[in-house]
Amino acid sequence: MKKMLFAALLVMTISSLSLAQRVLINNGDQYIGAKLALGSVAGASMGFIGSYEMGLQENIGVGATIGYSGYSQSVTYFDISYTNILIMANGNYHMDLLKNEKLDTWGTLSLGYNIQSASATYTGPASFKSLFGNWTGSASGGFLIGLSANARYQLSEKLYATAGLGFGLGILNIGIDYKL
Repeated sequence: MKKMLFAALLVMTISSLSLAQRVLINNGDQYIGAKLALGSVAGASMGFIGSYEMGLQENIGVGATIGYSGYSQSVTYFDISYTNILIMANGNYHMDLLKNEKLDTWGTLSLGYNIQSASATYTGPASFKSLFGNWTGSASGGFLIGLSANARYQLSEKLYATAGLGFGLGILNIGIDYKL
C-alpha cells in the first residue's frame, strides 16, 4: 500500500511540474543568431555558426544552422587546407530547468551534412614539383547528427546571450541571438 501511495504521489508531482512549466517559446516566435563554435568542429578547433529558430507550438521549435570551419596542416612535402561547411536542421524542446524568468533552456537534436573540400600545395624539392604539383577541389562530406543542451539568457527585450554544450557543430557554442 505504501508503495502504491508513493507511486501515486510521484506521478502527481511530476505531472504538476510539467503542467506548471513556463512557456519559453511560442508558435511563431523567431530567433536568429551568430555563434562561435569551439572544440572539434569537423577537424578544426574553432568555427562560426549562423542559426535560425521558429516556434511551432509551446516549448517546441525547429530551425536551421549553417556552420563554417577551416584549418591547415603540414605533412611531408605538402601543406593541406581544409574547408567545412555544415548545414543542419534542428528540433528543439524548451524546458524551464532553472526557473529563472530571463533564462530559456532547451535540448536540440540536429541532422545535417558536412560539405568538405581540400587543397594541397607541394613544398618538397623543386625537382619533384612537376611530378606532384598542386591540387585543389577534392571534395568529400558526410551526414551528421548532433545533440546539445543550450541556454539563452535575456539581455534586453530582443537580445540574448546563448551557450550550448554538446556535439555536432563544436563542443561549446557561445554567441548572441536576436528575437525577430
